[in-house]
Amino acid sequence: MIIDGHIHAGFWSPGNFLGRGVPYEEIDACLEDCGIEGGVLTSTDLKRNDEVMGFIARAHKRYWFFPWVNPAVPGDLDYLKSRRESIDGIKLHPSVDRIRITDPAAEPILDYAEAEGLPVMVHCGRWQEMSSYKLALQAARARPAAAFILSHMGGDTPELEMGTIEGIVRDGLDNVFLGTEGVREYWAVQKAVDALGADRVIFGSDFPLGHPRMYMGVIDALKVDDGDRALILGGNILRLVGEER
Repeated sequence: MIIDGHIHAGFWSPGNFLGRGVPYEEIDACLEDCGIEGGVLTSTDLKRNDEVMGFIARAHKRYWFFPWVNPAVPGDLDYLKSRRESIDGIKLHPSVDRIRITDPAAEPILDYAEAEGLPVMVHCGRWQEMSSYKLALQAARARPAAAFILSHMGGDTPELEMGTIEGIVRDGLDNVFLGTEGVREYWAVQKAVDALGADRVIFGSDFPLGHPRMYMGVIDALKVDDGDRALILGGNILRLVGEER
């Protein structure tokens, strides 16, 4: 079972990615064309989370919902609590929302995620002051019972990806997982598999910013057996959201 672990549903604001987006139903069509059975959906920077939930209710594919919330908005924690039965994880984007995952304002949301067993998908990027993998690893160290998925393998450059892997190994963080969306260097993904194990890597595409076929090709290039490939392409994210294969 192939699951795309990172999909943005809806359109971005004009100031981000040129307003890129696709109609909701095009997500179904894309995954069907790629032979993908479902995916993890989050919103865009417009945070139209309820629209995403509405699409999931009528979609033809199986989706898991990670609402994008902003720790600086007091009502967002209440939103999570009020939609608890419909959500499978939480998405944080320090770069867009301009708030670090280690900011005290993020603590109530991270506490809630840990208490409820909800994985936290956190954007890690090149803006090191705001979205560094080091900050995400700091949050993971503070909450060993919570699962953290570091998008873009910690930063979307080989140097940041390698630093992320080394930090996880150094600190012995078994609650940190790496998403492949945006990562073009297949050898960096191989390094993550070799250093951490295939059970710590999650296939994602960032669709419609990226395309699933691009990142399935990265996974196809890995030197892994069929069992490890199945973990990366779906087994790991299914385990984190509490699904049995």
